Amino acid sequence: MINKSIIYVDKKNPERVVPLLVQTASRYDSSITFTRREKTANVKSIMGMLNFGLISGEPIEVQIDGEDEKEAMEQIESFLTASKLSEE
Repeated sequence: MINKSIIYVDKKNPERVVPLLVQTASRYDSSITFTRREKTANVKSIMGMLNFGLISGEPIEVQIDGEDEKEAMEQIESFLTASKLSEE
């Protein structure tokens, strides 16, 4: 299990952030959970992430557990800290 505090950086296309984050997390077998101020969300759940609400500049506690946890953490951290989304 890996735990890390990551500060989310606001994206240029906010309406696309949650679906792309869920899509990124869903590539991994590991469980991925975000926690902020007693609020917790399964990152693979679109509804959970919409209810969680990403707030730019606030730290998010990221917990990843599973066989591909290291690679998953690298991708999630990269996603959260990149200053813009690609136009894939």
